[in-house]
Amino acid sequence: MSQAALSAEKLQSLPEADVRSALVQRNPKASKAAINRMAKFLAAVSRIAADLPPGEQRKLPTGQKRLRLALLEAAGHADEQDDAVETSVGEGRGELLSVEEGLQRLRRYAPPRPIEDWAGPVGGAGEIESELGIPRSTLSEWYRRGAVIGLLRGERKRVYPLEQFIDGRPIEGVGKVAQIAPDARAAWLWLRQPHGRLDKQTPIERLARGDREAVVEAAERDFL
Repeated sequence: MSQAALSAEKLQSLPEADVRSALVQRNPKASKAAINRMAKFLAAVSRIAADLPPGEQRKLPTGQKRLRLALLEAAGHADEQDDAVETSVGEGRGELLSVEEGLQRLRRYAPPRPIEDWAGPVGGAGEIESELGIPRSTLSEWYRRGAVIGLLRGERKRVYPLEQFIDGRPIEGVGKVAQIAPDARAAWLWLRQPHGRLDKQTPIERLARGDREAVVEAAERDFL
């Protein structure tokens, strides 16, 4: 059989986003955490099963009873269902501190540092207009639509990481990651860290190359 024929026979796994969408439709009252956990599990099972050789796929249990036993055994519960639950006691809260002492210790453990140390080069609206030629009104509209990431410097001043712009425009996909992440800071930190699922490259590098689908999928795995 030719290589092309073998490739045509290979099963394709279910994307996690599709599994999550189906679960939401079938379980409209379920919690988001439960939906995400089950979507990750089912998508992972789908990927593993699809990667198996056809001969091994035929050995997979499909009956509900056999499959349940296989899952229980894999989870380590097949022979432990009747075991007593082990309880443990922690060490307690420890020494109580005043607010002042707590703040002092926090400053020693996590001293403040400039935003550029972790976010890279940033600029305010005026700097971006003069350096990149992006009008303030345009930048404000991009931020309002969620197409760019803005970070707070201090309590009120908003600055924008310069790496998210190419040719005077925001890199496509940055806004989507910002929607998935819990906040702008988490989104930008994630975009600048090398990622194992992206060949150890940073997500922002992959977005700059146009690889939006892989980056969004990785963000959904990490945040949802």
